[in-house]
Amino acid sequence: MNCEEKTKKQNLIYKGRILTLYNDEVTLADGSESRREYVHHSGGSGVLAVDAEGYVYLVEQFRYPYREMLLEVPAGKLEVGESAYDCAIRELKEEVGLTADSLIDLGLIYPSPGYTDEPLHIFLATSFTVGENRPDEHELINVKKIKFEEALHMVETNQIRDAKTVTAILRYAVSKCY
Repeated sequence: MNCEEKTKKQNLIYKGRILTLYNDEVTLADGSESRREYVHHSGGSGVLAVDAEGYVYLVEQFRYPYREMLLEVPAGKLEVGESAYDCAIRELKEEVGLTADSLIDLGLIYPSPGYTDEPLHIFLATSFTVGENRPDEHELINVKKIKFEEALHMVETNQIRDAKTVTAILRYAVSKCY
């Protein structure tokens, strides 16, 4: 059965610094009409950095919507005209202070397709040099270096709940890289 929906009218509700909110009118595959609220986001990249000793570099930061500290892979929003690869290189350097020699593409995820069109690219860095991090203004983060096995255990026990980080750790665990 074809379930594709067609946009009848796009209705802009709010345009902010990092997201845009729409409440569109759509025609469903059966001909009926409905509305779809969604957040447009330009997308981003996240990087799981794993060193030769099997340590991963994560960032811990307070996430206001959840009102808690979360462990995450270094990640950020794509800048206008920036590739996902370049975004990942930039964010790894800014947030953790690592300069990657190259990245391995671990794929694309849709973090929450029920309400946003955000594409999130996941990468792996295994060869890098360590330097000083330079987070963005008002970005208060703690860099955490932990054994990969511990990070995997933290996913298994629901201590790491961030979708991009869970995905990166599990994809690395099942890859030929590990």
